Amino acid sequence: MDGLLLDSERISHDSWLSARRSLGVEIHEDVFRSIIGLNSRTSRKTLDDQIGEVVDLDRLIYTANEIYQERVSKGIPLKTGARTCVEWLHRNAIRQSVATSTKQALAKKKLEQHELVDFFHSIVGGDQVENGKPDPEIFITAAHRMETNPADCIIFEDSRHGIAAANASGAHPILVPDLAIHDDESKAHAWEIWDSLERGPEKFVEWQQGA
Repeated sequence: MDGLLLDSERISHDSWLSARRSLGVEIHEDVFRSIIGLNSRTSRKTLDDQIGEVVDLDRLIYTANEIYQERVSKGIPLKTGARTCVEWLHRNAIRQSVATSTKQALAKKKLEQHELVDFFHSIVGGDQVENGKPDPEIFITAAHRMETNPADCIIFEDSRHGIAAANASGAHPILVPDLAIHDDESKAHAWEIWDSLERGPEKFVEWQQGA
């Protein structure tokens, strides 16, 4: 969802950088890019491993979250092509679900800003699974709620941890890069790589005709 349907990763990233400046500490921005796609529990552990010795992590997280919540309350832009894809799939009676590391209640709140909630069969939040991305549990859970085998699903992801989880689930992952850093291994996990979701409708028709 974040970074794929919603242009929220930039807000999150800028919030981390603002919190860093507010606390007067030097932390490379790649540290914050490394946690894109992780749930809050795994994000905290990752940050603790990387910068726990140089910053008051509780204060950093609290400050960044305060800045983030204030900014998202003003609205989050949709990513280019997101609404077109969601509406096309809905019109063609193709089930779709959101599987996000964000807690379910917050995920719904974000999607409701654009009246997208009703398009999805289910919204699986990071607080509803035991293991977060890169573990595939969240995608397997979403597939099962749609009464579908993961191997018959296409998963769209923007993050490195998400694309690894999608690949591990046995589905067909499509990488739509945003801010997360991807190496060759990460890109190799993708079935296809798209510049944006604008390609969606054309590709959906192509797949239908080739089925």
